[in-house]
Amino acid sequence: MSIQGVIPPLVTPFDAEGEVDESALRSEVRFLLDAGVHGLSLGGSTGEGALLLDDELVRGLEILSDEAAGRCPLVCGIIRNSTRDAVRAATRAVAAGADALMVTPTFYHGTDARGNYSFYQDLSGATDLPIIIYNVIAQNPITPEMMMDISQIRNVMGIKQSVGGMHGFNAMMSTCGALTNVYGAQDDMLVFDYLLKATGSISAILTVFPELCVQQWDAVQAGRIDEALEIHSRLVPVWQMVSCAGMAFPGRVKKLLELLGRTGGLPRKPVLEPEPDVTAQLRYALEQANLLPEELPEVRV
Repeated sequence: MSIQGVIPPLVTPFDAEGEVDESALRSEVRFLLDAGVHGLSLGGSTGEGALLLDDELVRGLEILSDEAAGRCPLVCGIIRNSTRDAVRAATRAVAAGADALMVTPTFYHGTDARGNYSFYQDLSGATDLPIIIYNVIAQNPITPEMMMDISQIRNVMGIKQSVGGMHGFNAMMSTCGALTNVYGAQDDMLVFDYLLKATGSISAILTVFPELCVQQWDAVQAGRIDEALEIHSRLVPVWQMVSCAGMAFPGRVKKLLELLGRTGGLPRKPVLEPEPDVTAQLRYALEQANLLPEELPEVRV
């Protein structure tokens, strides 16, 4: 399958006991598919993938595969701290129906250029699935120079560029854009990634506002830049309320879904829901952007 366009990373809904709420996950998959997205991703940062056991990742993929029924590619996030564990998760993802892997560099000890090359080479040898590098680890970034080498590995087909802001994206695109696919991941800058010819995007804002984000992608592809920029201006103030939370952002993303009447569930501890005053600020930002539903849902406080 072609892996391009708007590929939202799903949240993983948890219940009060910290278990995966499969019904809520199915509801989110259906909502995103109905919005016309071009792919689905599970197990990334938005989905709290570093907190998921292999069994949970596999079960989530089975649910996605069942609901999508071949309508779009399924990209499985792999966030593990050793080659052995990443290979094991990747191998199981193949059997569960993944069409591609999105693999984060190791994040606890990190490594160097030689270690990163070895990591992705071993993953490529373990499966025949396309691999997208998820370049998000600030202490172990994949530089454009590293990517020049890594992109030559069989099965490595792209990079999701999440570090370095627009300068980082531009450097990766200008250095490696002719060699591999570069995906946008900066929630408040996606329109500019598209203008720089990103292959697509895999970013949390897509899972919150899929219809608008698909419209924005389509507008850029059709040359309707003013329309795309209008959507950008509408969404950015809302997203600024999410991004200021740092690495605890899954709780705010799920609260946004709840405010929109959807079923994002709870985050998995120690990630917590936002405080009531933050929830009120999120609601206000949605109201100002005219994005609140007409019938407001009941929201946990």
